[in-house]
Amino acid sequence: VPSSRGASSQLPVFLYFNPDSIQNNLSGLKETVDAFLSSSGFALSFQPFARFHDFDREARSDSSAFLFMPEWYLRQDGNDKRFKPFLVPVRQGKTSYRKVLLVGADSALTTENLAGTTIAMTPVGQAGLTVLDEALFKRIGIRGKELNFITTAKDSDAIFALTLRQVKAALVSQDNLDHIGNINPRLLKTVKTLAVSDPLPLPVLCYVNGAVPAKEVERMRKVLLAGKDGGKAARVMEMLHIDAWRVPNAE
Repeated sequence: VPSSRGASSQLPVFLYFNPDSIQNNLSGLKETVDAFLSSSGFALSFQPFARFHDFDREARSDSSAFLFMPEWYLRQDGNDKRFKPFLVPVRQGKTSYRKVLLVGADSALTTENLAGTTIAMTPVGQAGLTVLDEALFKRIGIRGKELNFITTAKDSDAIFALTLRQVKAALVSQDNLDHIGNINPRLLKTVKTLAVSDPLPLPVLCYVNGAVPAKEVERMRKVLLAGKDGGKAARVMEMLHIDAWRVPNAE
């Protein structure tokens, strides 16, 4: 979603990048979050991104104040010094999710002969690939650098690329696979699971160190922790499939 230039461009921005989310309606999400921010008294403009390089460019600019982003993004380029997590989402009692490695139902691929395979998946930076090595690839005897990755904007694109035989495998979130399977059960019959990752951290909500007053961070935390029980954030949380928020162990 390109950033719009207008009155809102003068406001600090709340950046959003979460390619593994079930929620793909970014324009609807922007409308809902902007309404939430305004009604809660935050002078912020919500800006969701579908593409990593667009998000990365904006995250490096001076306009960002809050960011909801993949946890691995904190682990690269010294980002953990600039971006400070202050809330993590909870879904079905967990702050983690899993990815599944899919191949065609009739595929002869196994974990033993994966090297050189072309895999479709949502974007991860170098730090994200390191996380996947630890959570999945090394456990099945391979490293990410031995594979070829095709980047897709969302998991559904990766699954369709696999079913259309444009790639040999797809790495997607279990949540999205289940969601797509509920919509199109026949699609699940065309693929099979080769491996399941260890739990991966859900995205984190961060503030930009030095750019946001402590009282504003605390106010945002309080509004979101009020949760779905009549809180102003209820609709936003429903759209993002978030059940609750939790304060991380360390900030």
